[in-house]
Amino acid sequence: MKNIIMIAFDKIENRFIIPLSVFLSIVIIGFIDYKTGEEFGFSFFYLIPISFLSLYRGTKVFTIIICSFLASILWFTAEYLVRDYSTLFFPIWNTFVRLIIFIAIGLLLFYLKEKEKELKLINSNLKTLNDEKNKFIGIAAHDLRSPLSGIYSFADLLIENYKEKLSPEIIDVLDIIKNTSSNSLAVLENLLDISKIESGKVILKLKTQDYISFVKHQISLNQLLAKKKEIAIVLKSQKESLTFDFDEQYLSEVINNLLSNAIKYSNRNTEITVNISLQNNNKVLTEVIDNGIGIPEEEQQNLFKYFQTTSSLPTDGEKSTGLGLAIAKQIIILHNGTIGIKSFQNQGSNFFYQLPINK
Repeated sequence: MKNIIMIAFDKIENRFIIPLSVFLSIVIIGFIDYKTGEEFGFSFFYLIPISFLSLYRGTKVFTIIICSFLASILWFTAEYLVRDYSTLFFPIWNTFVRLIIFIAIGLLLFYLKEKEKELKLINSNLKTLNDEKNKFIGIAAHDLRSPLSGIYSFADLLIENYKEKLSPEIIDVLDIIKNTSSNSLAVLENLLDISKIESGKVILKLKTQDYISFVKHQISLNQLLAKKKEIAIVLKSQKESLTFDFDEQYLSEVINNLLSNAIKYSNRNTEITVNISLQNNNKVLTEVIDNGIGIPEEEQQNLFKYFQTTSSLPTDGEKSTGLGLAIAKQIIILHNGTIGIKSFQNQGSNFFYQLPINK
C-alpha cells in the first residue's frame, strides 16, 4: 500500500503540490489534536505527512525542517490549550524534543531515499555495462569460432589423410594443434552460452519426450570418451520410460557436462552410475555418481559460479574452464529445477539435478 501511494506521489510533477498538501495535513491533524484533547492522543499522526514528504522525490531538506517546526508548534499549541501546566518549561521542553524527533526521522527517511536513488542509478549503470560486456563476448566468441573450427578441421584432416606420409614429430604437433583448438572451441561455446543466459536471450524450446531415452543417448555419446580411461557408465532407472517437457538441446549440455566431469575426475577402471528416480511423483531426480577423487567440502559452494575450479585435479591431465557447472545451473533454473552436489575427498562425487514433471 505504501509503495502504491509513493508511486502516485512521484508521478506528481508540480513540486509545490506535495509540500502544500503536507502543510494542510499537519494543520488538520493539529486541529483534530486540539479538539480530541486528552481523550485521544492524536500526536503520533504528525509523523505521517512528514514521512511522506521525506520520501517524495522532489523534496528539499529545508522543506522537511519547516514542516517539522510547523508540526511541533501545532502540537505545542494543542497540548498547551487543553492541559494545565505549573510552568511553561515543560510544554516548551516537550516541543523541543518532538521537533528533534520530527527532523531526525524526516532527514533519516530523506537520506535513505537518496541512497536508494544512488543504488538504483549504480545498478542501472552496472546493468548497462553487463549488457555491453555480454554483447562484446558474444560477438568476439562468434567471430573466433569459425577460424578455430577451420584450424581444428584442417589439423584433423592432415592427421587422418597424411598420417603415413608425415613424421611422428609433425603428427605430434598436429595433435597439439587439434587438441588446443578443440579446447578453445569448447571455451567459446561456453562463453556464447553465458552471454545468451545473462542477456536473457535463452528461450527454452520445451518438447514432450522420453527422458530415459534422452539420457541413454547422452550416455552412449560419453561412453566413447570414458572408454579411453576404461570407465563404464551404467544407467539405473526406476522407470523404463518417463515422458515430460524439457529442452533437449540445453539439457544435453547439463548432463554432458556432469558426465564429462565425472570422467575427468575418475580413476581408470572405475564405474560411473547415472541414477534416475521419481520424487513425490512430480519430480525426477538425476544423479551422476562417480568413484573419483572427490571435492573438498569448503570448495563445493563455489562450484556453480563462473570460472570456479577446485584443488582436485583431473586424473589424466584433462582441462577444465570452470564454466560448465555455472552454465548447467542456469539451464536447470530455467527449467524450474534445482542442482547440487554431494562429495567427500577420495570417496567420489554425486552431482544431481531435479526437474519438475508437468502433468
